[in-house]
Amino acid sequence: MPDSAIVATQKTPSYTMVHVENLGHSITPIVFNENNYDECSRSFHLALMAKGKLSYLDGTINKPAATADNFETWQSTNALVTMCIFNTIEPALRNQISIRPEAKHVWLDIKNHFNQINESRIYLLQADLFACRQGPTESLVTYYGRMTAIWNVLSELDVIPVLLGTR
Repeated sequence: MPDSAIVATQKTPSYTMVHVENLGHSITPIVFNENNYDECSRSFHLALMAKGKLSYLDGTINKPAATADNFETWQSTNALVTMCIFNTIEPALRNQISIRPEAKHVWLDIKNHFNQINESRIYLLQADLFACRQGPTESLVTYYGRMTAIWNVLSELDVIPVLLGTR
């Protein structure tokens, strides 16, 4: 993409769609299934942030009145974000997701349905972190990456892991 196209994309308001956005494509390579909400959520949020459309998911852009000048543009962009959500979902799960008029409500339904925080999951993640040791042939980068992955999941669950001891 030429530099001028990048600059034009960055200056485009959130209410508008850019010509490269396509309803038939997923915006993230990660396909959402019932077991990877955390990973898919991170990827999806980053992808929408890169496109300047995250505000449709977090609700910071409110739906304008039907008589407002920007209503049709908001409606088109909201539909685009909603389609991006559905294109990211594994086909077998799509029937479990309610189609709502606003992308933020679709995402909240997904979060409420699939982001189940439970004590046993938190305990297992904390136990994995406590037991995490660098293997004899494992590089420091790989070891640190495994620990960071666990910390990332725990931080997204808003849990501060407590280590009971060290060796």
